[in-house]
Amino acid sequence: MYALSDQKLEHCKDAIVPLLQNIRFAVQKLWSVIALKLRIRLQWLRKVGVTMIKKIAVSSIVFVWVQFVISCGGPVPANKAESEKPVRGGSMTYRLSNPPTTLNYLVAVDEPSYIASFIMLTSRLVDFDHKEQKYVPALAESWQFTDAEQRTVLVKLRSDAKFSDGSPITAEDVDFTLKAMYDDRTKAAAWKDAMLIGDKQMSIKIISPTEFQVALPEKVASVENYFVNVGVLPKSVLSKEMESGKLSEIWKLTADPKSVVSSGAFVVDSVKAGESVTYSRNPHYWKTDGAEKLPYLDKLTLEVVADANNVLTRLEQGTMDVFDRMRPADHATLAGRQSAIKASDAGPGLSTDHIWFNLNPAKANGERLDSGAKYKWFSDKRFRQAVSHAIDRTTIAATTLRGLASPMSGFVSPGNKKWLSESLPPIKTDVARANALLSEAGFVNKGTAEAPELYDATGVKVEFSLLVPAENEPRKLMAAVIQEDLKKIGITMQVVPLEVQGVTERFGKSFEYEAVLFGLSVSDLEPSSYSNFLLSKAATHQWHPSQKVPATDWEREIDRLVGEHSTETDPAVRKQKFNEIQGIMADELPVIPIVARHVVAAANSRVGNFSPSPILPYSLWNIDKVFVKDAVR
Repeated sequence: MYALSDQKLEHCKDAIVPLLQNIRFAVQKLWSVIALKLRIRLQWLRKVGVTMIKKIAVSSIVFVWVQFVISCGGPVPANKAESEKPVRGGSMTYRLSNPPTTLNYLVAVDEPSYIASFIMLTSRLVDFDHKEQKYVPALAESWQFTDAEQRTVLVKLRSDAKFSDGSPITAEDVDFTLKAMYDDRTKAAAWKDAMLIGDKQMSIKIISPTEFQVALPEKVASVENYFVNVGVLPKSVLSKEMESGKLSEIWKLTADPKSVVSSGAFVVDSVKAGESVTYSRNPHYWKTDGAEKLPYLDKLTLEVVADANNVLTRLEQGTMDVFDRMRPADHATLAGRQSAIKASDAGPGLSTDHIWFNLNPAKANGERLDSGAKYKWFSDKRFRQAVSHAIDRTTIAATTLRGLASPMSGFVSPGNKKWLSESLPPIKTDVARANALLSEAGFVNKGTAEAPELYDATGVKVEFSLLVPAENEPRKLMAAVIQEDLKKIGITMQVVPLEVQGVTERFGKSFEYEAVLFGLSVSDLEPSSYSNFLLSKAATHQWHPSQKVPATDWEREIDRLVGEHSTETDPAVRKQKFNEIQGIMADELPVIPIVARHVVAAANSRVGNFSPSPILPYSLWNIDKVFVKDAVR
């Protein structure tokens, strides 16, 4: 028997495709000969054909086996990251689909800004190891409860951690960062929501420069869920802005790069607004690989390439190194040819695609929406359920997105296997059920079976517009399918592509829209990551944000369950309560789930330690350990 080591088995993946192609060729060759001989000389074949067939079969199989042994039996090539020692130096370029708007993570409200600020420029109290799927120490080298009620946590910081300006990272900085998150003048609404425990704030008591106590207003299931959000900021640099209430105005893209003090692996080198942000190694970064200081890279550029059509070309030209969330069409293109680009399907990500209707009672300018016909449709859960049943998620996932997506039955991605409710059935495409729900809600079909036209009980034709980010090709493709699906139940839906900043402005500030195809990005598996989406008072409660009091009974019930879940420590009870939340959301459908796209990441073969994750920030989660193989020392 031919034994293969684990590394050789990994390498054999590259040989399997050509191997299968050669087997197919051998079989085709074999059957071609059989057919030919049958047609020309059946009698002769009876006498000698069997011998000939055996020779052809044996020679073809021997050829294939020899190729397999050559491909897999030898040593693993040197360009495999597993067998290479990381190289220090060099630069790498990472693609962003949209430009970041700030380098101040406290006011970051979109994924590019989150990556450009929080991921690149901060160290957290704890980190989430995407490979092992667990929390690990970071700036906090240890933490433990000191009381039986588990309301007080003693945290010890690393003594060698410094900011990029060389000043030590201390308990004063952690306390400052937490207070900045809670200060309404900072406008850090999303971070504040994520750091509240039952609407109450945590507080810090400083013991020494490297020790402090965190007082929790209530017992929590996992304190790490909160510590991972604390990207430590320098008090000595930002205290004046904090005192004057101008912390939200710091570190804009136009700021002097030298003024941006980092606790993370990199510092800002230069910014071209709307085009790129280039970072240099932070010489005072605290992490090492045991022998050498991290990060390995000298420079990293986040480059905005809005047109996805250009990204694959850039990868193959070598002017782009890493591309997360590759389009299905590009993945198919790579799979069909030899390339220096390595693509990896990490499975369904935690980010999701869903539709919601505008349930705000008024626009930001005061114009009432709740007196209009469309608000009445959107507010009726039977209408939302009918729309949901009309959508063919299987076709979107399997055909439109070429198998690189998974249909969803709720707001939680199937990629979050630990917390996805097993009791939620798949949402079946059922036009008959959709029509029955619409009839029950008073809607009338005035068209024909082949061309239905839906009207409400007052005679208003049912039509609405759907905003879609113009830069997001997969969502535009989804919208086209959904548009055709809704025609089958008589609904006219206009698809309106709009730049992503315009989309977020409309649903987050002006409320001047009817429906949106967008989604949700969460940063880890824990249910607490969804709090600022689920809570009625939260700024990311997409369909009706920042409610002073819950607008509906079911939102009030979800608020209660989220509060109870956040303080529950029994895993079984936590699971049961989060399942209840998912059940309510699946019934009420304030967001109509579509799919969770798979995170398909691609990298040039020159990139080492490339280990993409389905969880934000995807290929950048271990950016301090990523290196380029052709770096010059």
